[in-house]
Amino acid sequence: MNTKPAVGEHDARRARILEMSEKTVAMLRTVHEAFRTQDHATLAAAEQLGREIHRREKALMDTLVSEAEVSTRPPSKEDTVFVPMHLERAGDNIESLIGATRKMIVEGVLFTDRATREVNSLFEIALELLECVRDALRTGNRTLIRHILLAGQRCELMANEFALFHEQRLIEGVCLPRASSVYLAMLDYLKGIEWHARQIGEKLAPAPLDELEPPRASDGRVKPA
Repeated sequence: MNTKPAVGEHDARRARILEMSEKTVAMLRTVHEAFRTQDHATLAAAEQLGREIHRREKALMDTLVSEAEVSTRPPSKEDTVFVPMHLERAGDNIESLIGATRKMIVEGVLFTDRATREVNSLFEIALELLECVRDALRTGNRTLIRHILLAGQRCELMANEFALFHEQRLIEGVCLPRASSVYLAMLDYLKGIEWHARQIGEKLAPAPLDELEPPRASDGRVKPA
């Protein structure tokens, strides 16, 4: 049986998913820039990227449904049919970050220096995770997949720890309740991005997490790939 058309469809789908992942990375990077500079105009560019992500997700899912109805290719562990959904959900969380950042700018909501550092650090980790997702989709690199899973767990723990520290600052009167609500919302949105990145990593992983350790020689050194 000739499977070249199915393979071609698969490759075309992967290319469209990679484009969508690039848009998601660019969207988060743009929102982070708006947060750092408190620039309202930059948010409009991020919103445009969000609209493109939604359009791409709908088109991809429509295509996937059509392919599933006609394809004779058996399901593969390497299928990435789940990725558009998680990328769009990550985009939803980025859109929520846009709203929170806009609220800061329009209403003059100020974070403490510590809160600003904490949010910036989570932005950087979330961006790194999305970049790793993009690169793992492109290469299938097991080290990248393992990094997504482990870094995602660390990001979640870090965000939870930041929330606890913030609660103490709120009790001590160091920060204002209005700023507190925006800050905690941003932590939740960044955790949401991390969660969807990790979901992609878990489905890309061809083995359990403990089996994704790099191969080692008898002396404990990592063997070259």
